[in-house]
Amino acid sequence: MKTGRYYPRSFTVLVIVAMSVLTVPLASGLINAIYVLQGVVATQRQFTTTSLVVTRDTREIVEAVSQLQRVAGQYHLLRDAEFEPVLRTHYADLRAQLEQLSALLTDTPARALLSRLQEQSRALYEKMRPGSFLESTRFISLDGEFDALHTTARTLLEQSDRAVQREMRSLETEVRTTQGQLLWLALAIIPLTLLLAAGFSWMINRPIRELKASIQQLGRADHSPLPTIGGPQDMVELGREMEWLRQRLQALEEQKSRFLRHVSHELKTPLASLREGVGLLGDALAGPLNPRQQVIVEIMDGSSRELQKRIEDLIHYGGLTGNASPVNPVAIALVPLLDAVIDRQRLSLEARGIIIERHLQAAAVVVDTARLETALDNLLSNAIKFCPDGGSILIAASTQNDRLMIEVCNHGERIPAAERERIFEPFFQGLHQPASAVKGSGLGLAIARESLRGMNGDVMLIEREPWPTCFRLSCPCSLHPS
Repeated sequence: MKTGRYYPRSFTVLVIVAMSVLTVPLASGLINAIYVLQGVVATQRQFTTTSLVVTRDTREIVEAVSQLQRVAGQYHLLRDAEFEPVLRTHYADLRAQLEQLSALLTDTPARALLSRLQEQSRALYEKMRPGSFLESTRFISLDGEFDALHTTARTLLEQSDRAVQREMRSLETEVRTTQGQLLWLALAIIPLTLLLAAGFSWMINRPIRELKASIQQLGRADHSPLPTIGGPQDMVELGREMEWLRQRLQALEEQKSRFLRHVSHELKTPLASLREGVGLLGDALAGPLNPRQQVIVEIMDGSSRELQKRIEDLIHYGGLTGNASPVNPVAIALVPLLDAVIDRQRLSLEARGIIIERHLQAAAVVVDTARLETALDNLLSNAIKFCPDGGSILIAASTQNDRLMIEVCNHGERIPAAERERIFEPFFQGLHQPASAVKGSGLGLAIARESLRGMNGDVMLIEREPWPTCFRLSCPCSLHPS
């Protein structure tokens, strides 16, 4: 197992990198939004300040023009020399206000009016410059120029107001444009973030899924090599530990199988001697038996037969798990095969009044007869064990997609959901056992499944109404012309 090419060495580092990368587009978008909004706020603040100053200065210019005319009239008409510095001061203030406003105005028509106002004020002041008093008629003749100066000043005020309105509308348009840009930025960042999140989720979940698959494989007692676990170094190390665990479980399973085979064979020899001795006693070869002794011998004979059956099950199961017998497909007819299986259970069927129903849609097939017969024998034995007295058992056979399907169903109690996953485990016996049945070894269903898996088949519990319990065995086959 090797560390993935694009993975860091630690799973924790991968998570930290994922979180860091996911914050990059979000943080950049947030920073950009803050920068843009700061620009808009600064522009709005500058516009507000400038518009207020322009409006104030323009109104002061209009007022200054009126004060200039009034002071000039006091100086020239009253011929009072004390107003000479006042006139000079008012003109200087007007010139300063015009210069100050010139630095603030950006509107072209307003700047043109401001230039005209500067020229008009300069020309008018040259005509009424203090130093010599003008005649009344000469000063009164300047009223038209004063009116023109007032008109230009008021027009400048109106033009400045219109310029402020235009700037305000432009600012509103800029704000709407900025809102649209921020919206598009958000629409771009969200799918990018989701795409990055999906990529990192895949990178994070991939080794977890592989680890989960390995655990599930071990849970199914499948000891074949585990799928490779990639990703960060610590996940790769965990994959190596899982592979070590698989090898240990495989070794333990092999030891268990060898132990079962050895114990079974070791028990078989003394059991044969025991059965032979019980048989000799039963045949009165050692002398006649009284009725009480005969009962004891019969009990010993029945117990020895039951023990022999369990030992044979252990030997059979050990041989199946050890793949002792190769697959040997031959052409068979299903009816004689089923008859042979049913005949072996005839005594139990008749003693409990159980009826066998057959629905056979396949007549002859090519399969491994020994394995199929073993599986059927164990499934039928299990169905008889859990079927109520006087009940019925269904055996249905059909072929589908080059596979033989045989279902064995009975009217016994439904298997609890908590036990459905474990019924095929060796030696497992459910909590609800029939009171009239002899306690078994718990190997019947395990032997049936192992028999079929040896030829790429399987046994599963299915739902088929109105039968509460129904098992379906399936295995590869080819149709044989009957």
